[in-house]
Amino acid sequence: MNRGKVRNHALYFLGVLTYIVALIPFLSVNLVKSLILIPIIAYTLPIMEYLQPKIMSLKIGYKDVLLMIPPIIPYIFLPYDEIVYVLIPLALMVLTFTLYLTKHTMWGNVIGTAFEASISIVWGVFINNSLFLIPSIYWLLYIFTGALYVEYKIPYRKLDKGIVQISWIISLVLIIGLSIRNPITLITLIEPSIRYLIPGEKLKSPKEIRDLGKKGSKKDILFVVLLAITYTLSRIFPII
Repeated sequence: MNRGKVRNHALYFLGVLTYIVALIPFLSVNLVKSLILIPIIAYTLPIMEYLQPKIMSLKIGYKDVLLMIPPIIPYIFLPYDEIVYVLIPLALMVLTFTLYLTKHTMWGNVIGTAFEASISIVWGVFINNSLFLIPSIYWLLYIFTGALYVEYKIPYRKLDKGIVQISWIISLVLIIGLSIRNPITLITLIEPSIRYLIPGEKLKSPKEIRDLGKKGSKKDILFVVLLAITYTLSRIFPII
């Protein structure tokens, strides 16, 4: 495995933000487990980077499968009644494999991105963050629609902007329903709602994809910062 220069910056960036989301609202996490999780993530992300092109090209050998085992081991010891949370990222991972296997590469990319974001659920359970679920759902739905948005903007992708809009409308319905006791957190949704409901035209050239990624990264950071601030405040000063 090439341990040299990092190639997939987006994967690492998403991984770091996903770890931060797992910590929100920072009020009930196990500090020791939070620190233990860092080297686990430091191993997991390069493995994901290494395996991603192999998965996309369906060229996975038994040695590659063995590489997947160490990152999974810590989660085997999760409390029995919380194992159910593993099913969400597990289902997304299986769906990602299935989509690549059936040559639906674009959708494999979208679901694969959502899979990485969904790991915040498992990490939240691992660090004993009893309040992890709502931030993780916010993050998962935001990243899923964001992945659709990026695919729509790519000039050669045949994806209608209506798919992006419908995805975000459904996400809004789910998120608003979950935010009855912490409505201040809905502030987080203002910017992405504008972006996803009014996605604009496709990019004129593939050369613009890089700039789209840079702008998207800044907006991802803003989303996580607002989510952290508003959700933490909602737990410190509950309205109910």
